[in-house]
Amino acid sequence: QDVDLQIKAVVSTQSTGELDDMRRRQVERQQLEKHNELIGQLKAAEARNRIRLLRIRYNNIRNSEVEQMVAYQPTSIRAVRLQALVPQHEPYTLPTHDSMLKNDRQRVEELIDDDEMCTTKRDLTCI
Repeated sequence: QDVDLQIKAVVSTQSTGELDDMRRRQVERQQLEKHNELIGQLKAAEARNRIRLLRIRYNNIRNSEVEQMVAYQPTSIRAVRLQALVPQHEPYTLPTHDSMLKNDRQRVEELIDDDEMCTTKRDLTCI
């Protein structure tokens, strides 16, 4: 808004070339701000991904070390005790449960199986 006021003030006293130059600088400044914001978002996403990969790597190394410690116990009772005291972290898996309700799932399957588009085809000529 301040720039718009400056532009209006310049209109009355300056030439159109200077006005175009001010508008061009304003657009460049806005584009630079958008660019910087996108770069920041990209860097944040990369950092989150690096942290996620480090956690996965740490859990895998920890699980393999626990497995090795359990395997080298002199008796099976000691191995079972150690395994009970130091539980392994489950590796990350995608959820397998169905997030749709039974009625929603039935409706989606009905729409997918509708080859003649009887349920979705609409006659819009009467509008």
